[in-house]
Amino acid sequence: MSTIPSHYSKPFVHQRFRKALSIVQHYSSSLEPTKDQRLELYALFKQASTGNVNTQRPGIFDVVGRAKWDAWKQLEGLSTLEAKHRYVEAFLRVASESSSGTTNPSSICHNATIIDTRRKQR
Repeated sequence: MSTIPSHYSKPFVHQRFRKALSIVQHYSSSLEPTKDQRLELYALFKQASTGNVNTQRPGIFDVVGRAKWDAWKQLEGLSTLEAKHRYVEAFLRVASESSSGTTNPSSICHNATIIDTRRKQR
């Protein structure tokens, strides 16, 4: 089941995803996602950029690798477009929750608002 609003075009979803990635790369030290949020963002990024899991599950002693692989595996079958949309939505949640106590919350929230505002205008 798609969560992408019907009025979103494919280029618009791709644009929002690229903008969110840019913000994450630029402000990564200011964002403070929880462990679960990190796993969600990782899994959605992998599904959006690679598609379904294409590697073997890491060994039992690679706890972090297994957690990441398991999170990604849960998204199997999700389209890359849907994964991009969900990544942006997850990013917006993280940015809004991380805005308190960060070194530059206004910049993060301003850039995130640009993504979110465009969505509401369409």
